[in-house]
Amino acid sequence: MARGSIDRSGAGAGLSRRRVLLYGAGVAVAGIGGTTAWQAWADAVDDEREDRRARAAGVQAALDARTVAIRARDARALAATLAPSAPADLVRRQHELLANLAQVPLAQWSYRVLSLDAYPLPPALEAGGGAGERAAVAAELDYRLAGFDEQAMTATQYLTFERGGDGTWRLAADRDHDGGDVLLWDLGPVRVVRGRYSLVLGLRDQASLAALGAEADQAVPAVSGVWGGGWGQRTVLLAPQTADQFGTLLGADPSAFAGIAAVCTGELGAADGRRTDRITVNPDAWDGLSALGRRVVITHETTHVATRTLTESWTPRWLSEGVADWTGYLGTGRTPAQTTPELAAALTAAGPGAARLLASLPRDSAFDGGAPGTALQQAYQKAWFACRTVVDRYGQAKLVALYAAVAAEGAAGKLGQDAVVDRALRRTLGVGTDTFTAQWRSDVLSALGAAAR
Repeated sequence: MARGSIDRSGAGAGLSRRRVLLYGAGVAVAGIGGTTAWQAWADAVDDEREDRRARAAGVQAALDARTVAIRARDARALAATLAPSAPADLVRRQHELLANLAQVPLAQWSYRVLSLDAYPLPPALEAGGGAGERAAVAAELDYRLAGFDEQAMTATQYLTFERGGDGTWRLAADRDHDGGDVLLWDLGPVRVVRGRYSLVLGLRDQASLAALGAEADQAVPAVSGVWGGGWGQRTVLLAPQTADQFGTLLGADPSAFAGIAAVCTGELGAADGRRTDRITVNPDAWDGLSALGRRVVITHETTHVATRTLTESWTPRWLSEGVADWTGYLGTGRTPAQTTPELAAALTAAGPGAARLLASLPRDSAFDGGAPGTALQQAYQKAWFACRTVVDRYGQAKLVALYAAVAAEGAAGKLGQDAVVDRALRRTLGVGTDTFTAQWRSDVLSALGAAAR
């Protein structure tokens, strides 16, 4: 039974108010002449609560001391936040952290305690192991990059703290728990390139980062030309050195992103644009791209940043990925066949049955990594064609309006995705899903020429 609740089941449910009062009186009488069991229990609870508050305050003070040291890049002050029992590799990582952060323009760095018993401590430590009292702490790190983040980004860390003989809590370990978020500066020294609209943080050489920043600076005005200036009009790009580092930053197996040159991470349906999403570049795939491919990829991901506040969990991926690709290819001079080579090849191979490949707009699952053959590319290309249909038949403004309408129609949470999309299509284009799908199918077959015959 939860503390503070009343058990109304079983025998207790039959107690009358009079019997409850008498029961209470009996306890009171039984307590005459000494401290009652009830009072002892209450005192113990109060003591435990007070001790927990004191522990939380002590750990928070230790985290605050680390905040001051890191913001000041003060190695000696940071070392003073470590417990005497801290292993040598933990001490080394403190120096590495400050070195790795040296160029990073921090506007905020602060911690807050979430839990004091977030994970089981190693048995020797739990028993004391010659050290002081320990706490298995889950903490959130809030940080902002100067000039780019108006709202803090958040990362979860798991840290073991130890209380010394003087009552001060200090960091004793940072690897007693395998979870937690890995940030770029946890992987090596971060180089920084700042552009007109972009901030590139990377582990790669300076020239590579500068080239990436130049792409980003071109992408921002291109995206604003379609989506307006109501977003932050700035981007933060992360450039790890290896595919394994790329996977570590995403907390995922890098093989799931093979062939994907970059991803945009952010909060769906963010209330405002004060938190700048991160575009993380996959070095293996990025290095294999042509100049045009790099332009399209960065503009695609920048579109995701620009549309984040309107992108909801119910937004179909054919629309969110389609608008990103459509914006990415805008102005490149590429023909439909050049833009959608895998789809064109599949339709040509299908011959008279080509229309069957366009029975419906691609479902969300079609955009997941690991799809066989060229299925993933075809999903993106079908999505690009869907947005092209909107623009060619109704105008670019209608594509932007459709995106916003999908977000608005699903806000009440009463409709499924298909119903939301149908209503948004009718509201903005005047046609439902079936008619729009037929228009899209006709446009694809017509544009790809040989595949239509």
